[in-house]
Amino acid sequence: MLLTSREMAQRLEEADILHISRQIDVCAQLFPDHKSHTVPIGHGVAAITLTSFGRKLNRITGYGVAGPVSENDLAAVEDLFAKNGVNTELSLCPLANPSAFQVLESRGYVIKDFINSYVRILTDDDLKEVKEDGVKISRVTAEQAQEFPSWSLAGYRDGGRAELLLETLGRIASMRADTSLYIATVEGKVAGTACMALIETTKGGVAHLYTDSTLPEYRGRGIQAALLKARLVEARKAGYDLASVQARPGNGSCRNIERAGFSLAYTKAWCVKASTQTQMAK
Repeated sequence: MLLTSREMAQRLEEADILHISRQIDVCAQLFPDHKSHTVPIGHGVAAITLTSFGRKLNRITGYGVAGPVSENDLAAVEDLFAKNGVNTELSLCPLANPSAFQVLESRGYVIKDFINSYVRILTDDDLKEVKEDGVKISRVTAEQAQEFPSWSLAGYRDGGRAELLLETLGRIASMRADTSLYIATVEGKVAGTACMALIETTKGGVAHLYTDSTLPEYRGRGIQAALLKARLVEARKAGYDLASVQARPGNGSCRNIERAGFSLAYTKAWCVKASTQTQMAK
């Protein structure tokens, strides 16, 4: 059984900070007219990019996990989000400093949603490759990288999210130096995609698994399970001893993640300023 310490939480949250920061760095290259950027806040970062990308790429991450926070910097960041036309939202780790909860309460934040943060300790047992019948997992080559965003998008198309965001997430992943891209094929046809970022934090490395998608016609055939296992093998080969992945509670991905040996490290609260949410809805 994994017991999540404050140091483990800080390691995971630092990896999350670096992950979103690198996504925004690539956004700045893809959309130079918008000037996507990050701002330090409460030992974490506020990510600001295109309004249409919503909270996926417009949010505060890592708030208060590394120490106490004050109200002043949050107020300043709220103004930045308001000028960008988006809600001020943040994912709050339950192991954050108590001052984070006090500041959020005083400024009228409410919980809107939750996100599970999973972790898995990697050992040499993870070097053993396990294959799903009929499913082949391959790393995307440099020649295939330009096709990856469209493959990834195809697996999300029926999820209701904006296609520009989904395509951009695939493009970002394909441009990041720390990220490897993977495809699952069945009888030579692309059935699913996934990414893995190898992130070095001040407390140790984290192999962060993200942007998993499976084409609708291939769901229920072990595609995500095969993609998860293949990346764990690759992470261990690279010398990493910790893997992380996030998913919404109740999402079908949670079952696959837990079956792959991940444990729930903690559930983060998606917090939004109530007054801002009301104004944006008008």
